[in-house]
Order: sequence, then structure tokens, then C-alpha cells
Amino acid sequence: MGRPPLAKEKILDAARQIVEQDGTGCLTFDELAKVSGLTRGGITYHFPTKEDLLRGLLESDFAQWEESETALTPTDCDPDTARLLGFIRTYTSQDESHRRFLCGMLSAATLNPSLMDPCRQELQERLGRKQWTERDLRMHILHLAAEGLMWQELFQMFSMPAPARARLIAMMERLAKEA
Repeated sequence: MGRPPLAKEKILDAARQIVEQDGTGCLTFDELAKVSGLTRGGITYHFPTKEDLLRGLLESDFAQWEESETALTPTDCDPDTARLLGFIRTYTSQDESHRRFLCGMLSAATLNPSLMDPCRQELQERLGRKQWTERDLRMHILHLAAEGLMWQELFQMFSMPAPARARLIAMMERLAKEA
């Protein structure tokens, strides 16, 4: 039997649920107290402001993405290719609840662009050490393709037929191995 969730985890889980269902506009401390079952004081102890709460949600989401990327990273190829394959697999996985969460968080980021600072930092760390060789550029094209597919689906701009989507992802993975 697992341990009961800690208060901070419980708050983040409840906040994520609210954002997924109703967006960040409905994420209030009163609503969070109702959904989490914790007192408002208990919530503000961990997250004194809504901005702190939104940052906590993003940090939690980044950690989940990293775990997913690590789990989907193969071990049978060079580290750069393996990381790219993990990235492609993570960004092209389809999760409706995560899509709703990201849409809700994007509305908050448009009002407060600094919420995206951890994402900017991650990209800077990931891409800032590249030498931008021909191989780096080829791999970056695949990185952008996976991101593009994710954003296209996130905003429900176009849904590729499932067989074509599967072939596209297989092609990206093949090209990553060839890069």
C-alpha cells in the first residue's frame, strides 16, 4: 500500500485537475481548498501566491516530462540519438488530459510570460551546447518536427489519420537513427 500524498503533492494534483477541467481562470485558492480538501492556510503555506502555484504546476509537469522522456529513451544507440528518440516519443505521445492541462497553462503564460522562464532555461541548456554541425542541424529538424506535431495536435488544428501519423513518427525515428 502506497503512502498517502503529501500536502504539496495533493495541492498540485488538485490544481492540475482544476486547470485540466476548467482552465487557470478557475484556479482560485477557494476552489483549490474545496477540491484538495486542505485549508486555504495549508495551501498558502506551500504556495503563497497563485503565481507560485502556477510555477509549481509547471515544475511538476517538467519533471513528469523528463521522467517520460527518460523512460522512452532507448539504450541501444549513441546518447544524442537516444535523447532525440526519447524526445520524439514523448512529444508524439497522445494524452488528452495533458493536452487540456497545457492549454490551460498557456492561457496563464500569455498573461505572465515569465512563467515560461524554466522552459526557456531548459531549451538554452539543451540547445546552447550544440556545435550546430550538419548532424546537429538534421537532429534539430526532427526535434522541431516532433514539437510541431505536438503543437498542431494541442490546438486541434489538424488530426492526421492514425496510420499516416504512425508512419510519420516511424519516419522521424528512422531519420533520427540515420542522422
